[in-house]
Amino acid sequence: MPTLLALFLAPLLAQLQPLPPQLVPLDSPAGEQLLFESSARAAYFPLTSSFVTQQSTAFCGVASAVMVLNALPIAAPVAKEWAPFRAFTQENVFAPQSPITAALVSSGGLTMEQLGALLRANGADADVLNANDSALERFRADASAALAKSAHHVLVDFSRPELGQDLGAHWSPLAAYNAKEDRFLVLDVARFRYPPYWARTADLFAAMNTRDLDSGKQRGYILVTPHTGAAGRIEIPSLRHRMKLYALLASSILLCIGATVGAFVGRSLLRRKLAKQFPRAA
Repeated sequence: MPTLLALFLAPLLAQLQPLPPQLVPLDSPAGEQLLFESSARAAYFPLTSSFVTQQSTAFCGVASAVMVLNALPIAAPVAKEWAPFRAFTQENVFAPQSPITAALVSSGGLTMEQLGALLRANGADADVLNANDSALERFRADASAALAKSAHHVLVDFSRPELGQDLGAHWSPLAAYNAKEDRFLVLDVARFRYPPYWARTADLFAAMNTRDLDSGKQRGYILVTPHTGAAGRIEIPSLRHRMKLYALLASSILLCIGATVGAFVGRSLLRRKLAKQFPRAA
C-alpha cells in the first residue's frame, strides 16, 4: 500500500514533472534547434532576461505580467527590496490605481479581463481575445506577428490537461514561434513544475478554447504593447557619466562658494577703504 501511494503521489511531489511526448522541452537538442530555426523570436531574450517564477500557485498571471512589463520599454516603480533601483515585481505590480489586488489574486488567480486590467494599470496596452472570438488561424497570425516585433508580447491562458499536463488552468508568456513545425515556445512561469516547452499551435489553441469557470467565458490570449504616452524606462547613467556629473556638481559648488567668499571679502575691503577716506565725525 505505501508503495502504491508513493507511485500515485510521485508526479505531485516531483521537483519537475515530466513533459508529455507532444511537448518538446526547450533544453533538449530538438528544442534548441526549434529556437535556432524559429522565424519569430524577438520576445525571447527580453523575456528570458526578465524571467520570474510565480511566487504562489495562484500567481501565474501576476508573474507573467511582471515578465512582460519588465521586458517593455516603460517606467517601472521603485522596488522597495532593491531601492533605489526600479523593476516590476510580484508585489509592486499591484499599483494604487489598479482594481486588481493581491488578495483577489490569491483567492483564485486572474481571469482574462482582470489580467488585462492589471497590465493597463501599469502602463501597457492589453488586447484581450477570448478563443471563441478568435480562431486557430487568427491566433497563429496574431501571435507569430507579435513575436516577430520588439516590444510586442503574448500571454496565453490555457487548460493544462489539454496539453497532456496535470490539472489546472495556467498563464504563461510565449517567447517564439517556429513556422516550419508550427509550434510556439511557452515560458512556463511554474518552473517548479514544468520547464519551458514547445507546443503545437493547434494543441495550444485547443487548450485556450476551454471555459474559465470564474468568468464564465472561454480562455484565450492577450496581446501586450507599451501604452502610447507611457513614461519610458528610467535608465541609470554609466559610472563614467555619473562621475562627470559629480565632478561638474562639485566644481559648481566650489565656484559658488568662491564667489560668495570673494563677494564678502571684497565688500569688507571696500567698507574699510571708505571708512579711512571718510572718517565719521566725533
